[in-house]
Amino acid sequence: MKGVILCAGKGTRLKPITNFIPKPLIPIANKPFIFYTIESLLKAGVDDIAIVVNEENIDVFKKHLKHKFQKQFEYIIQKESNGIAKALLETESFINDERFIMILGDNSFELDLGVLINDFNLSNINGKLFLKEVKNPEKFGVAYVGNNKIINLVEKPKQSFSNLAITGIYLFDKNIFKACKEIKVSKRGEYEITDAIKWLLENNYDIGYEIIDEYWRDVGSYFDLIEENINKLNSINSGFKNEQIINSHISGKIFLEKGASISNSIVRGPVRVGKNSSIKNSYIGPYTSIGKYVSIEKSNIECSIILDNCSIISIGKMIDNSILGEGTIIMKKMGIKDSNSLITGTDCTIYL
Repeated sequence: MKGVILCAGKGTRLKPITNFIPKPLIPIANKPFIFYTIESLLKAGVDDIAIVVNEENIDVFKKHLKHKFQKQFEYIIQKESNGIAKALLETESFINDERFIMILGDNSFELDLGVLINDFNLSNINGKLFLKEVKNPEKFGVAYVGNNKIINLVEKPKQSFSNLAITGIYLFDKNIFKACKEIKVSKRGEYEITDAIKWLLENNYDIGYEIIDEYWRDVGSYFDLIEENINKLNSINSGFKNEQIINSHISGKIFLEKGASISNSIVRGPVRVGKNSSIKNSYIGPYTSIGKYVSIEKSNIECSIILDNCSIISIGKMIDNSILGEGTIIMKKMGIKDSNSLITGTDCTIYL
């Protein structure tokens, strides 16, 4: 089976971070978000993978993925940002009439894709959706089901009478491309994948569904990124050499990459520290991931994502629930609140 990951979105809700890095490449627990999806596909035996990107971000995707994976991916450019159905149509020649799995690049999940794929291949259905019960269905595409069938699909309704969100994990055969060509642009100005699936249902194609109990999250906001970082850090294992920790107190799960060091500090895990980063005379609290070549001194940080090459110096009070873009510098100037939450782009300098 082939795999498709859609990553051409602009990530406007996550600006300014996404001004400099595509959302699927934002590090979560020090690993670009898309890596978790690719690893799940490879584990399921799906190694023929196309990644749909836009012209502006194709080079950065190639750079990151080539560095990590010893295989080639097919990169497909979505020429216009006008909906999932149009993005999917760009992959038709790559799929070449085969059955395939499609995953949205901003979805996080803990599912055994191998089991889902095997069940689909043993069936005669034309497609399958995976649904999740949520508290805020209006944020998602919503499915209405009855008598073990999908009755209707609505994209981001103003008011939903179903709590079943459509996750960004789909299994299809070639007929989905026929449907994508038949639909018209929606009121939102996009060619909706929900409309394409509805076209299949209305034309007597067999679309199945499964309500999943496993973890799933659509990562679309700063809060989602921080929560996802917490989730991934919960599953890390401790790993460090004794010489990397000098005169410090650590507790919980701590993972230090090569060249990272902690001195005269208190660190409470789960915490992951990237290559050649240093923590001195500081407190680092739980659920913090720190990228490569970061310098933290005389500062207090917890529950945050710190990207590469940041420098945080002499911040006596707390920085928490924050995301600091690459190259951010934070220094103390005058007074500071008891706690500060910050979201920065790349190469920012902030005096607190």
